[in-house]
Amino acid sequence: MKKKILASALCLAMMASLASCGGDKDADTSNKSGDASTGDVTIRWSWWGDTTRHEKYNQIADKFEEKNPGIKVEREPNSWADYWDKLSVQVAGGNAPDMMGQHLQFAADYSTRGALQDLQPFVDDGTIDVSKVEQSVLDTGKMNDVFCMVPMAVTTQSLIANKTLLDQYGVDYPAYNEDWTWDEFAAEGEKFVKATNGEIWFTGDWSTASMNIVRYWSRMNGQEAYTEDGKRGFEEETLAEWLTMWKDLRDKGVIPDAATTTEDKSNALEQNLFSTHKSAIASVPANQLYLYAEQAPDEEVILLRQPISNDKKQGVFVEGAHWAVSSKSAHQKEAAMLINFWTNDADAVNIYQMDQGVPINNELASQISENLSESDKKCIEFVQAYMEVASGYTTPPAGATELDTELQNYGSAVGFGEKTPEEAAKEFVAKVDEVLNK
Repeated sequence: MKKKILASALCLAMMASLASCGGDKDADTSNKSGDASTGDVTIRWSWWGDTTRHEKYNQIADKFEEKNPGIKVEREPNSWADYWDKLSVQVAGGNAPDMMGQHLQFAADYSTRGALQDLQPFVDDGTIDVSKVEQSVLDTGKMNDVFCMVPMAVTTQSLIANKTLLDQYGVDYPAYNEDWTWDEFAAEGEKFVKATNGEIWFTGDWSTASMNIVRYWSRMNGQEAYTEDGKRGFEEETLAEWLTMWKDLRDKGVIPDAATTTEDKSNALEQNLFSTHKSAIASVPANQLYLYAEQAPDEEVILLRQPISNDKKQGVFVEGAHWAVSSKSAHQKEAAMLINFWTNDADAVNIYQMDQGVPINNELASQISENLSESDKKCIEFVQAYMEVASGYTTPPAGATELDTELQNYGSAVGFGEKTPEEAAKEFVAKVDEVLNK
């Protein structure tokens, strides 16, 4: 089943990029690797996540050190927001981690700065074994035809819902493999909030969480976040409609006020609105089901599809994060060894399992399926069904990181009543064009 997901889903992805990776493709990287046999090689590994993920990745680093006694791994865990703020500064200062997480939403910003090392030499010399990975999966790690990122796994965006709460307050929601429209979603949200006397929000405010959400809405309107030549792909009116819809939900108490949303962004998973029973639904990648289920051990937590347009158009697309090696690293070979360990070591895969989605090593993905938790098995089932209506998207160009921040700022301005949705949309579109036309 997992192999089918990987083969079919990533073929849909078509994630070509206009960016380029750093480093000399034909360079001899052996002189940068250091001598692991002396025991004095230390590599830095940086990632984003919550407490549970940090624990898993520390276990993986421990296991890697155990099997590679000449290499020590210095760990740099961060929250999602802190990760990108910190990485930008580190790259600018020439002090990026040896092995770092990348996301296609931001990868062009780093590849165009020469921050990502070409990994093909490490594939050619056997340091990174990709023999059990679909080519379509590997292709998602190419930037301007240069292989500079190895996919962590494959997933899709989803709604994670507290079924116990939804049932308790009479919400009508679709099955995991069925759709509901935005009108239906909003109507159920109003019904839920009324039934709870306004004590529990239906969902959080994910109106301007990232440009990925603008992509999602734009796709339902026959547009995209970005064009293939790296320009804006959505219309001002499209964004204004999106912001207006969420303003209405906010005004009706279906989602939190702006102050609560701002505070929640800095909360760890165990303190966020969903985990503290202040909202019933969260919008996150499907592979995070087990994390949210852990926060409600006495309740049933399920996966639902994101709403579709009222005229039944889909917005869902294939997602997944990647690992990369810094072009400035003095220990690139050891960092590549850690990527290989993540991809091909049974102990590592058994630790992270579905943490980032479906593992890309087909053989190991099949092996772990028997030992997966019920939530992870449900995730596979959900992703399998969702892939039938998902498709690929145009990879964000350089400047996407800055635009994510700008989008959140304009969304916050609307939330606090400082701008109307129309004003925010007009100003943000102008900012998008300014950034992308540099």
